[in-house]
Amino acid sequence: MIDRPEGAARKLPAELARLLHDLRGPLNSAVMHLEVLKRTVADDPSSAESLRTVLQQLVRLSEMLPAAFTVAALEIGPLAPVSLREVVERARQQPGLETVRIVGDAWPEVRADVGLLVLALAELMRNAVEATGADGRAPEVSASGTSVTVRDFGAGLPTTNPKLLIRLLHSTKAGHRGVGLVTVERVARLHGGTLSFEGLADGARVTLRLP
Repeated sequence: MIDRPEGAARKLPAELARLLHDLRGPLNSAVMHLEVLKRTVADDPSSAESLRTVLQQLVRLSEMLPAAFTVAALEIGPLAPVSLREVVERARQQPGLETVRIVGDAWPEVRADVGLLVLALAELMRNAVEATGADGRAPEVSASGTSVTVRDFGAGLPTTNPKLLIRLLHSTKAGHRGVGLVTVERVARLHGGTLSFEGLADGARVTLRLP
């Protein structure tokens, strides 16, 4: 059974780190030259606004690149049989997730890259804890077949469309990088599984289905 460090920062493979470094060079150069050009269009509001927009998008791109590379670098390792409950319990050991409740008795065994699965479930639990409502009702994790569902009792979801929810650096929460659900979807796909969302009157359910 091969595990990855849980909760640790994931380093890029050397070849991806070099590629990221090479991409940042021309990007940083373009930003610096556009900053110089800003002074030449100060008297033209329309051009100045367009230039500001280009700069903002380039800065956003520079933030997206390392996040995208980090997710893309996730690769599945050897699969091993493991109890889904064991994976959930290990994910819950990460800081801040102790309040998550494990419910139900149907906890099957699956074949998975254990480290990746722990990483994905910890991300889902973290989202659920942060969505906890004013009543403080703790999130719950349960299993059905080879699916794991994380249920929160918060304000619910603005949409259940995965294309709108799973977006790189898209987060409504201050201080968040917006890579959690992108990471979970990557892990699900590497295992041949899926990720789905369900809005409820008193919260939301997110289900990670494994084959």
